[in-house]
Amino acid sequence: MKKPFAKLGLLLAVFGLLVGCDNSSSVAPQSSASEEPPVSSSEEVVLTEQEYQIAVNYIARSVPLVLERGVKVPTNVERAEAEVPLPTPELKYGDNLLLITAGELKYEDEINGVYLYPEYTVTYSYLEGEHYAGFEFEYDDIGRYFAVPGYPRYEAEYDGAGNPIHTVPPAKAARLYVTIHIDDRHTTFNMDMILEPQAIIHDYDLVEVRSVPTGSVVRVYGYFNGYFTDWNNGVLCDGDVALGLFKIQDFNYMELGKMYAVVGQFTVYNGLPQLQWIKTVSEVEPADHPTVREPETVLVGADDFADQLDIGNELSGPLMHKVGTTVQFSFPLRYKEILDRDGNPVEPSALELGKHADVVLVGKDSANLEFEVKLSLNYHMGTENQAAFRDFFVANAEADIYFTGPLGAYNAINLAPFVFEGTLSLTPPVV
Repeated sequence: MKKPFAKLGLLLAVFGLLVGCDNSSSVAPQSSASEEPPVSSSEEVVLTEQEYQIAVNYIARSVPLVLERGVKVPTNVERAEAEVPLPTPELKYGDNLLLITAGELKYEDEINGVYLYPEYTVTYSYLEGEHYAGFEFEYDDIGRYFAVPGYPRYEAEYDGAGNPIHTVPPAKAARLYVTIHIDDRHTTFNMDMILEPQAIIHDYDLVEVRSVPTGSVVRVYGYFNGYFTDWNNGVLCDGDVALGLFKIQDFNYMELGKMYAVVGQFTVYNGLPQLQWIKTVSEVEPADHPTVREPETVLVGADDFADQLDIGNELSGPLMHKVGTTVQFSFPLRYKEILDRDGNPVEPSALELGKHADVVLVGKDSANLEFEVKLSLNYHMGTENQAAFRDFFVANAEADIYFTGPLGAYNAINLAPFVFEGTLSLTPPVV
């Protein structure tokens, strides 16, 4: 049955061009009228019934109230009144829906002399029934409000060749009720959607997850141990094992050294194991996960490192499962050259900051045989960090250099620091 909210039937024509949510700006429609719009004041203004209907119906058609992966989910009335009627949204990825719960309308219709600036709140409920999926509602760690759809679930199973052998249940319909409140009045709008079936999410440690089929949605636990300044990538650690996190801009509240549960899609990008399309990040208490260890730095010798350079991404021995882990070299490296994104040598003074580059470094094993390794100047680290690395190598072109930072992979292992600070030293590590 429908949760108890009255629904008003009157729908009026809407003339406004832009509506803001929270602090968004307003743009008025073009008009030849010379009059200035009235300035909103702190005095309480009670809308007439007609103004209320204009406001509430415009919000329902224009404001992003419900978002999936940052994309607006339209109300039924908005879909029906589109120039080309929109199909029922299909939620394919198992994501929660971000719900907007309050805002301030900025409606300016100069042609008709209508200016409305009401504050509004939004509440949510859903249609209950045997043939409809339900929702749960929850807040995340930073106070954002979400609807958790009741997606059909199934246990994913694969044969020895990695082929799926499970049965996928049918999709299920769902209806959110979106109730907009202005002062003491409210109107409820329907928002229909189709929930596509999702594989049941299982927990894995950072070693086990490397064996799941690519594309599987998983939950892992670990300590947050590094990130680029633009939050494009980060890393989660469990002792001396790590896993990359891709596209974490929506989770930029994560703090280094804290433990998190992360749900996302496992993939391997050119040898880099990582989670992409991250769905949720939740801080957890270490006491509740005693088997997850704090990040460890792995001391690596020249022979162990050189032994892995020609085997691609399938690392073994002391470096097995260490892509993403912080390593500390017990051996020195020497600067050789800088390569641009296309692999062409470039003078340090001509390095184009803000674009990708690599620094080629040379080391020697115990047999005095030279080997090369690239240190990635990923543009996601920002121009200040790129410049700091460049200047360090220019100033120490003939010096022995010791590396401490994440081990990376891009079709072969490389050095993949997030930041300059603490990465390079002229002093051997104390063992």
